[in-house]
Amino acid sequence: MANKVTSMQTLRMIIQMLDRNISERKISRQLNLSRNTVKYYRERLLQSAHSFKELQALGDASLSAILYSDTPSVQDEDQRKEDFRQQVPYFLSELKRTGVTRQLLWEEYFEKHPAGYRYSQFCHYLNELSKVLQPSFHATYKSGEMVMTVRRAVDFAGSMMHYFDKSTGEQISCPVLVCVLPFSNLTYVEALPNARLPYLLAALNNCLGYFKGAPLSLKTDNMKQVVQKVNRYEPTFTELMQQWALHNNMDLVAARPYKPKDYV
Repeated sequence: MANKVTSMQTLRMIIQMLDRNISERKISRQLNLSRNTVKYYRERLLQSAHSFKELQALGDASLSAILYSDTPSVQDEDQRKEDFRQQVPYFLSELKRTGVTRQLLWEEYFEKHPAGYRYSQFCHYLNELSKVLQPSFHATYKSGEMVMTVRRAVDFAGSMMHYFDKSTGEQISCPVLVCVLPFSNLTYVEALPNARLPYLLAALNNCLGYFKGAPLSLKTDNMKQVVQKVNRYEPTFTELMQQWALHNNMDLVAARPYKPKDYV
């Protein structure tokens, strides 16, 4: 086990830096501590039911109780981690469903496993294991190169949103278009009366006006309003969409069907 840091000020500096997602290597170098010491405290903090911000607000006595209380045996910890590892595919599958959050998954997990991980550690190990089970390529972009959405293609985001007509009290559903420049993360969002192509093109024009220019290309999901024929290599775009792209001197790009992440 790493040597315990006696200075409470140093402990609080570690928590502050962890909250800022600073690496263990950089923390150890900046605070002149061994990496094992930083790793020890990070693991202890993750085992608590508190976020790093909540830990910073605790008094010295409460913080010491979290950091220096008895740790579970190595055998128990190995078993707990293995039990958690077996459930990760289920967690990742559930997270794809609309409305499912990590908080909900943790509550379900903790109800079945009262001796299991607290929320912060649950998220930590879920992040680590998801990188192993779902490896991804990190793409880089140039300024003004492409416009897409937070879902990696121009698309209508998630479930329908709703508003109420004040005159009638009727609840009206509306699709929401979300576009983003991935280099700067500058984002444009617009609610539309419906998802038909005329409204979509008008919203895209508003988007380009908001961005004050047209990027080199537009990446789109395989929406029927935009892609007439879905194809992995050579998708066919609707004529009106092609005319719009030609007018704005932009290329049209479609994500691979059902695999939009492959193009990011």
